[in-house]
Amino acid sequence: MYKIKFLPTGHVFILPEIEAKKLKENSPGEYQILEKNGKKFKDKMNKSKPEDSKSILSKILED
Repeated sequence: MYKIKFLPTGHVFILPEIEAKKLKENSPGEYQILEKNGKKFKDKMNKSKPEDSKSILSKILED
């Protein structure tokens, strides 16, 4: 069983491994895995940079 957190609302769910992995694959930025089989897990999150269209820096730098 996996304990995952839905980041936009902060709700925590306990789900079977298959369902938790499906959710994480489909929307990795919205879910964070907190525990795997009762053991704490440090989930790496991809931080998205807010793009400011008025900034010249965003036009110069490429990801």
